[in-house]
Amino acid sequence: MKRVIAIALAALMLLAGVAALAENTLTVNGVGVVHVDADTAGFSLGVRVVGSDVMTAQSQVNERVDAVIAAMKAAGVADDAISTNGIGIYPNYDYSSNGEEQIIGYNAYNNIYVSVPDVDKVGSYIDAAFAAGANSLDYVEFTAKDTAEASDKALALAVESAKQKAKVLAEAAGVELGEILQINDGANFGYDVNAAYARAEEADAGSGTTVLAAKQSVTANVTITFAIGQ
Repeated sequence: MKRVIAIALAALMLLAGVAALAENTLTVNGVGVVHVDADTAGFSLGVRVVGSDVMTAQSQVNERVDAVIAAMKAAGVADDAISTNGIGIYPNYDYSSNGEEQIIGYNAYNNIYVSVPDVDKVGSYIDAAFAAGANSLDYVEFTAKDTAEASDKALALAVESAKQKAKVLAEAAGVELGEILQINDGANFGYDVNAAYARAEEADAGSGTTVLAAKQSVTANVTITFAIGQ
């Protein structure tokens, strides 16, 4: 019985110590963001056709995609910069009044993904693809190959952000901010979706496609625990 009581008292003392530690600390989060210029552009486009039968639809889409790929290469895109991004074929159904379904044709599509280093030529590449037979554009995106320096800067900014936040909170609470007890960079480096995607638009009928490259944002997050005193 005495042994059980002793263990219970030790556990209570340990919990009290943890509580005391928690009462004398301040934990804050900090965020740092750095914007870098994109040096690589990628876009997905392709061909979609409707045919009366499978072979017709497949043949038409293959012929036009081959023409689009040839146009990309003629425009200066390297062979290894072009890859298949999606391919498929599926039936179109018509339903009669009694609920019976009937296949009335087939939809076929073939999408390619193109990655290029000359971000300022994306609009002209898209125009060349559509002139060759492409009829769908899924998205355009911009990325930066080397973000190591930006990641370091973002992390440093996140730490400064946390320090400033802790200083303000300590002053507002009337306590003294002490040394850093723990620091974690638990969040990963990522990219802001809104900044990573470009806009493609037609100025007027017959004009070229205007693509506006966006900066890529690198974000870092940290959590810092400070000691505080009265």
